[in-house]
Amino acid sequence: MKNMNKILSSVLEKIKPPAQEKLAIDKNLSEFEKKLKPLLKKKNIKLFVGGSLAKQTLVKRDTNYDIDIFILFPYQYKTKSHELSKFLEQILKAAKLKYIKLKGSRDYFQCKFKSLVLELIPILAIAKASQAVNITDVSPLHVNYVLKKIKQNPKLNDETRFAKAFCYSGDCYGAESYIRGFSGYSLELLTSYYSSFIKFIKTASKWKIPTTKENKIIVDPAKHYQSKAQVLKSMNEARLHSPLILIDPVQRERNATAALSYETFARFIKSCKAFLSKPSEKFFFKENLDIQALKKEAKKAKAKFIILKALSTKKKIDIAGAKLKKFYEFLFFLLKKNGFKVIKGTFDFSEKTLESKFYFIIKEPSKHYIVSGPPLNVGEKYVKAFKRKWPKAFIKNKRLYAKATRKISSVRELAKLISKNQLKEMGIKKIVIA
Repeated sequence: MKNMNKILSSVLEKIKPPAQEKLAIDKNLSEFEKKLKPLLKKKNIKLFVGGSLAKQTLVKRDTNYDIDIFILFPYQYKTKSHELSKFLEQILKAAKLKYIKLKGSRDYFQCKFKSLVLELIPILAIAKASQAVNITDVSPLHVNYVLKKIKQNPKLNDETRFAKAFCYSGDCYGAESYIRGFSGYSLELLTSYYSSFIKFIKTASKWKIPTTKENKIIVDPAKHYQSKAQVLKSMNEARLHSPLILIDPVQRERNATAALSYETFARFIKSCKAFLSKPSEKFFFKENLDIQALKKEAKKAKAKFIILKALSTKKKIDIAGAKLKKFYEFLFFLLKKNGFKVIKGTFDFSEKTLESKFYFIIKEPSKHYIVSGPPLNVGEKYVKAFKRKWPKAFIKNKRLYAKATRKISSVRELAKLISKNQLKEMGIKKIVIA
């Protein structure tokens, strides 16, 4: 345990934003608020800082920090819920702020201000979850719940940082559809429920992959339900698809890990076991993809190493990532369909550039292949039909065969199959074979 504490202490120094950096964030945020607050005040609209910054679980980043800012419209705007984005946009224009409009359950806005990337989300000010008109309306209640837990256990903010860094390193962090992992809020809930990062992953290392609905893992921090059976009976079926059912303490009918896939869940459990077996700092920091190792693996398998670059037309990170992941899966399918043997495929997405790289170790199909025809004894009708299609057919072991030429036997030829219209429909700007 002494070694574990030493590792975690070293990790914390690297993942916790330094006090000076935190002061700079607060200063820049305060400057931004001064531009907006006077206009909000006139309409009795309030500004609420949310996300990791508000919950004191922010993890150090090498790039600009993303800050969620909720614009709280008075509850009497309930009947105009669908117009909140329009009202907020008018305020941003009046404040002469540059912004990008992004699609969501309600449209929201992204502003870049100094070292910050601010996402301004219009919501209704509510006192309880049942008053919500839109899922985002509940966000401040999530912040308040986590802060209450941190007040009870001040170490939770750092413990949550460990959980976030651990999951990010293991490709398990993010509820977006291209990751299907743990959201930041779900990790805050789980860490607070188990009281520490180590207790959380020790428990998780013993989880089994559920094979039926009845043996799914259920965590109910606020004890909204009396039994597992009641959870399974009461909750909407759509919210029970994930292997882990984490009952949101703020919304009893919501599963906070509904986006978690079985694949990501299994990867997370494996990481927990590996870390506990042999603790190391490497579990908290994502390593760059080892291109040389992939090339060596391809050479050993007598296969080709291919890198494809794809850029999304979408500006929102989660949508761009989802489109690129779907395109990667589409390419994987095309390769197999056209006779390529895919030994390994790796998807790598950059949230900064919205570009993805697909790494494939493949064996390309031979240019020529043999088509098997009918046996000679099936009847002259079928023999003649095969020969008409394949004039150079030959006989082997009393069966007809023909030598055929593939139209596609390289990745470049395969890429040409995908038209510009298809790429556009899939949200892909361009693809390049490196």
